[in-house]
Amino acid sequence: MSAFVRGPLLLTLLLVLAPVGLASEPLVVPVFDEEMSLTRYVAEGDTLVLWIAPAFGTSERVTQVASELAAAGIEVWHVDLAENLFLPGSTSTMRALDGRYIAGLVAHAGASTGKQVTLLSRSYGALPVLRGARQWQLRRQAGDASGAELSGAILFSPELYSEIPPLGLPPVFDPIVDATTIPLMLYQGERRNNRWQFGELVTRLRAGGAQVYTRILPGVTGLFHEDDTAPQTLATWRGIAPELARVIRLLESTGTPLVAGELAPSPPESGAALDISLQPFTGDPVPPPLDLPDVTGRQVRYDDYRGKVTVVNFWASWCGPCVEEIPALNRLRERMRDSAFELVSVDYAEDRARVKAFLEQVKVDFPVLLDSDGSTAARWGVLVFPSTFVIGPDGRVVYGVNGAIQWDSDEVVGTLRKLLDDSSRP
Repeated sequence: MSAFVRGPLLLTLLLVLAPVGLASEPLVVPVFDEEMSLTRYVAEGDTLVLWIAPAFGTSERVTQVASELAAAGIEVWHVDLAENLFLPGSTSTMRALDGRYIAGLVAHAGASTGKQVTLLSRSYGALPVLRGARQWQLRRQAGDASGAELSGAILFSPELYSEIPPLGLPPVFDPIVDATTIPLMLYQGERRNNRWQFGELVTRLRAGGAQVYTRILPGVTGLFHEDDTAPQTLATWRGIAPELARVIRLLESTGTPLVAGELAPSPPESGAALDISLQPFTGDPVPPPLDLPDVTGRQVRYDDYRGKVTVVNFWASWCGPCVEEIPALNRLRERMRDSAFELVSVDYAEDRARVKAFLEQVKVDFPVLLDSDGSTAARWGVLVFPSTFVIGPDGRVVYGVNGAIQWDSDEVVGTLRKLLDDSSRP
């Protein structure tokens, strides 16, 4: 990355001095049997960024960066595929999109403007982006002379899983990972929950033939998430537009192969999804120790879980379902207060000041430990939030939950009490 991080001073000055938001307009383009509505940030240069929304709406940060790119001569087309196709704005929608609409958008953008196209997305938007890039390659191999040129893709904290596995099992990467051959720039938020799978992802992409450039973003959870107001995130966001301009030139100079990689058959769907109840744990049943500071700075260690039922809840203050389940966890602790029961939570990769401020606003009746770099969550195999482990009196994990559930329900409380009753029998 050192070849382009510093970049030309002139481009930086253009981005700083240019007024933002001068030239955006709605645009409707035909793609196969659909008409796609998008926002066009007009520019006179020879490059176009096709920015694919990850089905989470458009933040002001996206609008700002798109406007800055246009001010520097890079046109941007921002499109929400889920909205255009009348599909739910969810991760499952992104995982299901086959990429043909993106291939069509690339062809239309290139043919109608004569500009070289770079794809850009984040999170689960990376899946249809890479599928679409491969379909564009196949169309070119088949003799489609649309005139569109694709330079590669820029992906922020890409989630390239075909499904979220049960808690404790490794993620299942989508077959498109091994079949991607286009140049890629991957930005990975250091504090994002998929940080610990990033190395394997890069290795597999490179093994499949892709030229991959990478950059870890220190202190960043979600660069385009309005809730991530960490100073490092804001500083990175303010400087990302000129860096993206340099990255685009790097991708253009790398060259995109027209030969698509071989795509392996998709594995059969397991039906895995976010849990709505306690699930039998299928990972390593031996829980790692917890040795972390709490919000007061006191070091707390759990290394012997035997003799009681212990619930270990991994969460983050920016995670809506995590926050929603806190009252139910409070009530669970109250219902189990006369039993051999312990409830402890582990906050993922947030600084102490942010967590303390959160706890001043939200009542939490159980210990909160700080996993400041996320390494403890990685050792426990946590991939999504909230993730909760139920450890039985024998010190082994019995149940695991990917998602938020009603922890104080009679069913859950009865199950936890049964674990204690069974352990007391000879």
